[in-house]
Amino acid sequence: MRAMPNRPIDVREKLSPREFVQEYVVPNKPVIVSDALDTWKARELWTPEYFQSLLGELPVEVTRDGPDPEGRMPYSEFYAHLKAAETGPVPQDGSIQHLRYMRMRELEPMEPVREHWARPYFMPERGYCIPFAPLGMDPTRERYPGFGLFISPRGGASKLHVDGIRSNAIVCQVYGSKRCYVLAPDQESQLPDRDSRRARQVKHLEFEPPSFGRAKMVEFDLLPGETLFVPHLWFHEVHTTRTSISLTYNFVHGSEALGFAWWFLKSSFTNPNSHSVG
Repeated sequence: MRAMPNRPIDVREKLSPREFVQEYVVPNKPVIVSDALDTWKARELWTPEYFQSLLGELPVEVTRDGPDPEGRMPYSEFYAHLKAAETGPVPQDGSIQHLRYMRMRELEPMEPVREHWARPYFMPERGYCIPFAPLGMDPTRERYPGFGLFISPRGGASKLHVDGIRSNAIVCQVYGSKRCYVLAPDQESQLPDRDSRRARQVKHLEFEPPSFGRAKMVEFDLLPGETLFVPHLWFHEVHTTRTSISLTYNFVHGSEALGFAWWFLKSSFTNPNSHSVG
């Protein structure tokens, strides 16, 4: 695996909610917060083996490189899939198209681990447009858009996309690591057409950087215990470099209300499908 240089985006700790909103949400700027998961029990407990003991033969939803589910399989079968991807031979064609993500999207199945995580401390307690929570909301007890617990095998990839409803994403990297490729919204015109940018094969174990035409990408690793803020309309592609457990959800803050309202009205006529996160 290639060694990564110093990361090209801000890496912060002890970031207050006010600083987060003023310095990153309002200017639409990505940031990694390195200490937001330090108090989570999940950091001590969540491993693929822990979920094997918790879920056993229970069926879980699996997907390939996009938001659409492919089907369900017993977690024990998915666990074997994780181990094979970590230690098994590389397919002859070098592709990882057979690799799958596991995702848990509803809060009810996560009830046994609800106390293991919390709203990251730098996230404001209240003042959200989506989900509508002007007076406060706890993401462990209310379903946020795009919510999901994702477990992915080494070599797995979530291909280039922008999250829906003009929402921001929070990616909490509980276990393992991922390599992230992000592109600012102003780079969209430099991207290849949608079909070609989603048809690539990612090389298993090589983790070669993808090509996005003339668009300028920012590349960095997201390490265990770190939290990534992906601002609205930023393109991002993520490759799993070590078996990974991530928890993600989306939001729109009140500081973005005017821009969001204008986008919503405009897209209601031009692209109503964009009103879904997945």
